[in-house]
Amino acid sequence: MSKTFPTVGIIADDALAQMYLSPASSLGVELVFCNSRDAAQGNLAQCDVITIAEQSNALVIAKKLQADGFAVRPSFAALSFAKDEFESKSDQESHICVLVARSPHGQATTWAPTQVFKDKGKWVMSVTPAPELSDQLREKAQQLALDFSAQAEAIGVVAVEMSIKGQEVTIVNVEMHPNASGNWTVDGSITTQYEQHLRAVLDLPLGDPSMSAKYVVTGNVYCGEKTNMYRPYLHLMARTPALKFHQYKSSLNPGDLTGHITLAGDDLAKVIEEIEHALAYMQAEIDE
Repeated sequence: MSKTFPTVGIIADDALAQMYLSPASSLGVELVFCNSRDAAQGNLAQCDVITIAEQSNALVIAKKLQADGFAVRPSFAALSFAKDEFESKSDQESHICVLVARSPHGQATTWAPTQVFKDKGKWVMSVTPAPELSDQLREKAQQLALDFSAQAEAIGVVAVEMSIKGQEVTIVNVEMHPNASGNWTVDGSITTQYEQHLRAVLDLPLGDPSMSAKYVVTGNVYCGEKTNMYRPYLHLMARTPALKFHQYKSSLNPGDLTGHITLAGDDLAKVIEEIEHALAYMQAEIDE
């Protein structure tokens, strides 16, 4: 039997690599996972295309793989462009992020801007669409992200972080792969950032990035003092049946990121309240 579906190599040391499994399975695409330390090993030989889905050593890895004849998306040139243009300034307590997807043929889509909130340097919550932006500023931010991805000749999903001052929108950081600020798309968008990334690197027509609800709020869960991270489901699922859980099961060390939760709805204040309660409960800040 001849091979009819492609194999994609994903280089990622991140627990979020598992997010690619469901869309790949739906598309019939085979995945080969590899961490950055093993990227030069032979397990990538069967791949039709390789994507680097994390930041560390991305340039070195892309250069080596391209020299060995692999198709790498985004390319070494695109990664170099982003690195030369920006330095990370993501320690701001609040910023927005616009996700863009771009294919080799230049088709591009963008999701609604997301506002990310941090506490003591930790990413704690995102709200989509960014509540502090006017429609005019949202469009301006989306166009800026689209223009950047075109200039970089990026392929795949690009996360463009921006600061807002008055009517001015400024790019402060770029990550050339799906990003935690886009995890809301898994439960709140017609096409998730992970499916879109696979479509883009395979040069398939891109999916619809429209939101499936008026507002989507996502909270990051950090390991607290609770010894049983499964038991909180009893309370939280009964209280808020629409709440969506994503456990990474990557660490049990206090303060480490262990997952995220998402809730969609029409009443933004109520959605935020439910997310804040769930985070406090899962992180043992409250017990009621």
